[in-house]
Amino acid sequence: MNKIKENSFLPLFLFGSKYRIWRHLIFILVGAIITFNQVFIAYQDSQSVLDNRIYLICFSSFAAYLITMYFNYFYLTPKFLLKGNYTVYAIALCIIVFLLPTLSIAEEYWVRNMLGLTHRITSYTNPLILVDNLSASVITAVCFCSVSVIMLFRKWMTGNQEVARLEEERIKSELNKLKGQIAPAFLSKTLRNASSSAELNPQKTSGMLMQLGQLLRYQLYDAGRDRILLKSEINFLTQFIELEEKSNPSVQYCIHTEGDINNTFVAPMLFISLVQCVIADSSMLNLFFILEEQILTFVCKTDAEELLDSDAFSLVGQRLELQYPDKYTLAVSPRMIELKIDIIE
Repeated sequence: MNKIKENSFLPLFLFGSKYRIWRHLIFILVGAIITFNQVFIAYQDSQSVLDNRIYLICFSSFAAYLITMYFNYFYLTPKFLLKGNYTVYAIALCIIVFLLPTLSIAEEYWVRNMLGLTHRITSYTNPLILVDNLSASVITAVCFCSVSVIMLFRKWMTGNQEVARLEEERIKSELNKLKGQIAPAFLSKTLRNASSSAELNPQKTSGMLMQLGQLLRYQLYDAGRDRILLKSEINFLTQFIELEEKSNPSVQYCIHTEGDINNTFVAPMLFISLVQCVIADSSMLNLFFILEEQILTFVCKTDAEELLDSDAFSLVGQRLELQYPDKYTLAVSPRMIELKIDIIE
């Protein structure tokens, strides 16, 4: 129950373990007030004769009610109601709440006989007593059910929190699957090129391996965050394209930025998902990052004849839907991809 908001006092008081003792004290106090009041009404004609002995009657009656209330709280409700056995719970509750006023009348009969008091009820076998017991049973049932409803509501809230937690974990898992990763084909090609140029140009090979190490470090550590600086993302994208350029010298690229990219946060490795889909068939890439009034526009212009394949487009769309629900537009047209994101959190 630690997920209950701290400023929601009522749910915290009803369900938080911190207030458990106070809940039971209030529970006992309310039960005592109700039963004491019933006893004083039942013996109002004999209070002067009973004197302090009326409190013994109060405590005995209260003990019976308290035992049955806790029996309902600790056994009937968790055993039957919370497990969906509503019929069994209803029957057991009806029996208990009908027996309680019956026991009270039996106790009153015994006390008045033993002390020689005038009987308030003229005939204890009169069928109307059953009707009177039924009305008293309804009030008792309401008290018992109020406690059960609180427990039922607590279970519902706990279930909702568990569902929310599982949903959050599912979304995180989906995001981890959908996050843009460096394509294995790119890694393989870079390592082959580094290996082939190791003897002829060791300095170039060292530079390629250093850049590849930085890319993998970024993917391993920085990409695990929810948001990252746009400037870092652009630097990562630049290094990625530079490595591609060393493997394929025909690739030419240019990255344009407008706006305050130094203080803007975006989802990590989002743009590389789009760039990787076109860079293999491109000899020219123009990338634009334009920030205007909290709207980030990313444009990728290329000379590739075919843009996103359907699978890649579907994965990017799923990721955008999870990370920027109702805050993005993605348009794909011949030789151009345009993505607009509302980056206000």
